[in-house]
Amino acid sequence: MADIHSSLSLEPEPIIRLPEHFNRDWVSSRPAAGFSHDKPVVLDFAGVKDIDSSGISLVHVLKRTFERSNQKIILRNITRPMLSAITAVPQPVAAVSVKLGERFPSSVGTATLAVFSVAASALSVLTEMFYWGTIGAFKKLDMKKGALGEQMFQLGYKALGIVALLSMLIGIVLALQAAIQLRMYGAGIFLAPMIGISMIRELGPILTAIILAGRTGSATTAEIATMMVGEEIDALKTMGINPIQYVVVPKFWAITLTMPILTMLSTATGIFGGFLVSLAYLDISSSLFWSQLSQNIFIKDVLAGLIKSIVFAWLIIWVGVFYGFRVRGGAEAVGRETTASVVTGIFIIIITDALFSFII
Repeated sequence: MADIHSSLSLEPEPIIRLPEHFNRDWVSSRPAAGFSHDKPVVLDFAGVKDIDSSGISLVHVLKRTFERSNQKIILRNITRPMLSAITAVPQPVAAVSVKLGERFPSSVGTATLAVFSVAASALSVLTEMFYWGTIGAFKKLDMKKGALGEQMFQLGYKALGIVALLSMLIGIVLALQAAIQLRMYGAGIFLAPMIGISMIRELGPILTAIILAGRTGSATTAEIATMMVGEEIDALKTMGINPIQYVVVPKFWAITLTMPILTMLSTATGIFGGFLVSLAYLDISSSLFWSQLSQNIFIKDVLAGLIKSIVFAWLIIWVGVFYGFRVRGGAEAVGRETTASVVTGIFIIIITDALFSFII
């Protein structure tokens, strides 16, 4: 009330007589600029019977407009309820000026807390996924009958074609690039072990992982995110069904079982692509190619590739599930988290592969 009365005056000044219904229709037909005067202005409420939010807002707009030019606004014949309604509106708070140096520690602290929050959520999802996927598997799970077979079909069988085709093309390209240099030095015979080792230890697992991160990871995130938006996850919890058991565990086991198979397929088709190049470009006989390959490939190389494939499978499903459960909002959030899932999944796979290079 003090804010309004601070502008009052007892001097006779130009009067604006307000209508009986001081509402939105009257306000919209008379913009505030039309009330500007050189002297203080009186708002006469004598004939006003009711006032809505538009009228109240106009009073405050007029007050601020006149005060900026050192003028006053006078409220006359206003009833106590109307005055209470007008003074109840909170006054705008001036923006606080904060220097860059003062904002920096706060920004760092906020970012650090956000990172720890995301890390805690991701670790929680990982822990629960591994628990119900391993130890919890010996207990009665809230899994739909036939869910594992269905997920193996979706995640594994349907990916056979794209994995085989891309891996063979990569094998052909890699062999062609290497064959050009090897033939210059008369070392074409080394193409077989070079292609074999690179595909078994490195390219087979990581190519398969990247393909599945884009295919399976995105599908997992989109499915769970859609269930979150549609409140299906909440419905499962209401019915006493664990969402991790019902949705995630079948995918966890499906990708764990199918990823090594897809990796072996990728490795085999990549080596076959290199074999075709050796026949067509280097004139190496098939018997010599396979002989050189078998002499230079050891069981530890195969095991290294299979171990990588299983770890990559867990990373793919973990990232996909994590981003799916963190969706809040509508369709836009689903698309945003799905994109983030694919990018993060590929990034983590490459980082993990680099770490594996120092270990195995």
